[in-house]
Amino acid sequence: MKRIIPFLILALILCMVPPGGSSANTAAIQLGSDVLFDQFHSWIEGKKVGLLTNQTGGNSRGVSTIDLLRRDRQVTLVSLITPENGLDGKAGVAQPAGSYVHPVYGIPVYGLSEANRVPAAELYAGMDVLLVDLQDTGFRMNPYITALRDCMEAAKKQGKPVIVLDRPNPLGGKIVDGPLLEPPYLSYIGADTLPMAHGLTIGELALFFNREIGVDLTVIPMKGYTRSMLYPETGLPWVQSAPELPTLHTVVSYLATGIGEGTELQQRDDYAWVGLEGLDAVRFADLLNSSLLPGVVFLPEMKGTAGGVRLQINDPRVFNPAKTGMYVLAYAHQLSHFPVPKSVDGQITLFDKRMGTHAIGQSLEQEKSPQEIEASYAPQLARFAELRKSFFIYGEEPYQPVLPIHSKPAGGQDQQPAGAQQGGTKPGATGQPATSPALPKPGTGQQPATQPTAKPGGTTQQPSTKPTAKPGATGQKPATPTPKPGTSGGTTQQPTVKPPAPSKPATDKVAYLTFDDGPSVVTPQVLDTLKKYGIKATFFIVGRSVPGHEAILKRAYAEGHTIGGHTYSHDYKIVYKSKEAFFADLEKGNQLIEKAIGVKPVVFRYPGGSTNTVSHKYQDPKLYNLEHPVMSAIKAEANERGYIFIDWNVTNGDARSNRYTAQGALANIKQQVKNQKEIVILMHDSSTKSPTAQALPEVISFLKAKGYRFEAIKPDHPTVSTVK
Repeated sequence: MKRIIPFLILALILCMVPPGGSSANTAAIQLGSDVLFDQFHSWIEGKKVGLLTNQTGGNSRGVSTIDLLRRDRQVTLVSLITPENGLDGKAGVAQPAGSYVHPVYGIPVYGLSEANRVPAAELYAGMDVLLVDLQDTGFRMNPYITALRDCMEAAKKQGKPVIVLDRPNPLGGKIVDGPLLEPPYLSYIGADTLPMAHGLTIGELALFFNREIGVDLTVIPMKGYTRSMLYPETGLPWVQSAPELPTLHTVVSYLATGIGEGTELQQRDDYAWVGLEGLDAVRFADLLNSSLLPGVVFLPEMKGTAGGVRLQINDPRVFNPAKTGMYVLAYAHQLSHFPVPKSVDGQITLFDKRMGTHAIGQSLEQEKSPQEIEASYAPQLARFAELRKSFFIYGEEPYQPVLPIHSKPAGGQDQQPAGAQQGGTKPGATGQPATSPALPKPGTGQQPATQPTAKPGGTTQQPSTKPTAKPGATGQKPATPTPKPGTSGGTTQQPTVKPPAPSKPATDKVAYLTFDDGPSVVTPQVLDTLKKYGIKATFFIVGRSVPGHEAILKRAYAEGHTIGGHTYSHDYKIVYKSKEAFFADLEKGNQLIEKAIGVKPVVFRYPGGSTNTVSHKYQDPKLYNLEHPVMSAIKAEANERGYIFIDWNVTNGDARSNRYTAQGALANIKQQVKNQKEIVILMHDSSTKSPTAQALPEVISFLKAKGYRFEAIKPDHPTVSTVK
């Protein structure tokens, strides 16, 4: 028996190790694959699954999604689809991976390529759902996103739903640059009207593609991801995505040095060097360095008789590869006058396909400066930058998935797995959120239609809540103002109303409803609901939203709601640079509020909350550090000025994305509200937050059923400020 015990212990240890190796996960985020199997497995249970993937598809622990599906007894993996480099990512473009039956898995593997872009119909006939787990590179010319779009279109034709497992954009979510592709230049390396660097995750790209396709699409989002997160910050290892992109550095540099493909311009050393035969390397470097391009220095370097520059990226957070590439291209042409290939008689050159337009080639021949070239596509780029926000899943707060993002097919009905809650966004007939205005296609110059302003409710004015303090100069306690509802600071005195004798509240559980970032066209909808239920709330106003919405702000104040400040710009890089910058911005917003309602706010809310860490990123390093952060200085100054900050301990989740539903917002609140005696609920009433207004009646009913009464925040109740 003693001899058997060690073997039993070893067997027990082996059983504790999960398939694929150790369960240790040092990643800062969870990928869509993790979230699917951990939270939303019901979406694939009992299904025959086809999978579009390659060696990049896997969870944050490095376990292949193929293996996860094959080990899953509740799922049947019936087929695999791969982009042009094959299942292992090693096939070359000249000899793309073909179609075959996998020798181990015994299922068909269908290889896509430029000559074979659409999977066979019979492949879809054998599956219930197409799952996608594929790492994008962040630039338009990647054929992997073409494979995604082509497979979505094929799934639409075959009546099959698509589930995309989201992954990070290796260029981050902030860089949006380069000329937009024009429809005549659609190709295998340009599947949609995107700029060179699009700044979207592959899940967000799928939502963007679906504006025209209308397939039954679901995106399983990442957990913990933020829009500004760089790939190294995710803690994930980089898996080589294609033979020509062996490292993350090559992906980041690609648009900067590989932009001249199709011309005589060369790149070497895995996109670290760019140059041309006979080019003056020193002059080339001088021109580029004098342009002060962010995050990069150019070192002159000869490669035999070819002169060029080596890129030294010293600040990846601000480095813009698409912008850099356009300057490289323009200055190289100015110095060498290399011939620019021209598209003629319907034959589009590789260079024009990559540019997505013939306009860049024309600008080079006209000897235009890189600044002039940038200016030529700036209007279209600005329109796309605004349009893409409608497809955002992630913001600056770490994303916490509550429900999948579901994009309803055009003219179809939502299809949910058994037992699953309806969640995410439900685009209507055009693939856009049903609550959002119709959106234009990029490059058309068309602006989104404006939602009509909801008609305010009746005109009866309720007695307003008087704040007890008015912020004054530093070191002074603010004086007590006399509010004048509906006025702009006039001197007419309102009749004195004798308050009734205080009575004991019906319940000791109180809920404070708060709305940030208004006023907007959504605010009257919120006010109508609050008036219907006889509830007072608190609105934290962004100053730049006040002009044009003064009447809405006056109505909110006149109906007895508390008005607080939320800075003028709500721009982290402005307000958290220094203590002085914060209060200059806050006061600017408060002055606009005071001009509208006649009273300067006392309560306020920090952008990101009082315990945010994003301020560390933007604080002036000459003045602050982690031991003495800017937030400490701001809080001390706020106390001196008599301001009261307000945080929250419940949120409906509408800050994480514009792509959410009323049902999802309600579900978030239900999940967080237990039996707390005091809750402050964070919601938003900016123009993209219609689902919040739609959910409000059910939120109120739910809280009433839980035994809560409702109050507006008063500055003399400071415990509210520390609930977060």
